[in-house]
Amino acid sequence: MKTARGKKEISRIREKILESALDIIVLKGLDGLTMRNLAKGTGMTAPNLYNYFSNKDEIYIHIIICGFKMLYADLKAANDLHEDKTDRLRAMIDTYMAFGINKPRYYDIMFTRPTPKYNDYIGTPLEKISEIEYKISMEIAALALKTAADVIGTSAGDELLTQRLVQIWSLLHGMITLNNSQVMGYVAQSADSVYKKIIDEFIDSLQTSS
Repeated sequence: MKTARGKKEISRIREKILESALDIIVLKGLDGLTMRNLAKGTGMTAPNLYNYFSNKDEIYIHIIICGFKMLYADLKAANDLHEDKTDRLRAMIDTYMAFGINKPRYYDIMFTRPTPKYNDYIGTPLEKISEIEYKISMEIAALALKTAADVIGTSAGDELLTQRLVQIWSLLHGMITLNNSQVMGYVAQSADSVYKKIIDEFIDSLQTSS
């Protein structure tokens, strides 16, 4: 007679499934994530997978939640480490860049691929689960806006703050994408030096506008 799996064992198996699913999405896209392919990657049977997740969309959402939790934890730690407002902003910028470069599989799915987002799950059975990811992502945005506002000053309106957030996000996303695609090396001998100068100019522009 089989004994019931403990919570730690269930958690370990779920993590194994998510890790295998992440590999499949990176290699074959979300359409390539099927229970059959996932069964091959995990060494489990397709019916057994349903004991842990209801379908592939739930698996995908849990991967996204994991990615945003890691990113938020990294950014919050970087923010809390510094008292100086400019140092906090730079630390968060550096941390976001590091996340994109060191965790390219998550970054690709979270920000680059045209994968489903929270709005796509509204009105579906997966809305509540997807809402977890949405709330974490909004906490990240709020933290970024607060950190930028501290540097720009209290006179900055919401429109300017949003504009600045999109500006730096676009810069970082572009640099991360060029780095991860190994294209940057063809343009700049020292990507780190170029990155530092671009960030210095951006932070200077924030302080000038304050």
